[in-house]
Amino acid sequence: MKFLERNGEELATKTVATALAEMVIKNHFGEEEFKAQQPLRISETPDRWVIEGSRPYDVDAPRNHDQLLEGVVEVEILKRNCQIVKLSKKVAFAP
Repeated sequence: MKFLERNGEELATKTVATALAEMVIKNHFGEEEFKAQQPLRISETPDRWVIEGSRPYDVDAPRNHDQLLEGVVEVEILKRNCQIVKLSKKVAFAP
């Protein structure tokens, strides 16, 4: 690992990061939520890949005012060692 880090080589390519994010989203949130997040969007910073889902808030769905609206899943993966440094899901209170 130190050798790869010293030479600036990246273990997590775009393909590897996408596959890892898909696996984590399915495992943590379930297959149905994974499908609701499609298509996944991937962007990069100098040191990490950022994978985001595409689930829009469904503000028109009938619900109580104290319920949460489910939103976008986000996963951040370091390029140098494939470490997942963020796994989150945005939510909002129903209007």
